Amino acid sequence: MKKKFAAKTKEETLLLRELHSFETKLAEMITKFAGSMSFVYFHAIWFVFWILAGQGHFSPLIPKFDPFPYGLLTMIVSLEAIFLATFIMITQNRMALEDDLEELEEEREQREEEKEQEELEDEVEDIQQDLDDIKAAILTISQKVASVEKLRPGGTNGNGSVTAPIEQT
Repeated sequence: MKKKFAAKTKEETLLLRELHSFETKLAEMITKFAGSMSFVYFHAIWFVFWILAGQGHFSPLIPKFDPFPYGLLTMIVSLEAIFLATFIMITQNRMALEDDLEELEEEREQREEEKEQEELEDEVEDIQQDLDDIKAAILTISQKVASVEKLRPGGTNGNGSVTAPIEQT
């Protein structure tokens, strides 16, 4: 799973630059090929050809070279193993860089989510404070209305509306 990253910090920029360097891409391609059956088939054909040609089975087209115990072939294969091990380590380092970059991005996203959460909590607190203020204001108004109604003749009809005093005839 390849993930695209967009650098937002200096550290991420440096990691991205390292991830996308020519050398690391080349090492990854070589490692990918070295880990395939094509690599195995290529080497099987190469070794059979080398041994047969080295024994003189293709002479006079190819003169006899590198007789048993195949010292030249051994040296070439040893060098190849050294380089392959190096390419594999480079690829592992690249994978570690990708993991580091993904971790940085996840940490940044987590910080952003925490910040948003804090902002939402602050907004909820503000709204709760506003509601408490409104509740207190309504209570104050209700108390004032009640005290005014006590002073007014006729009072209220029980639901808060003022009724007119009943006239005697």
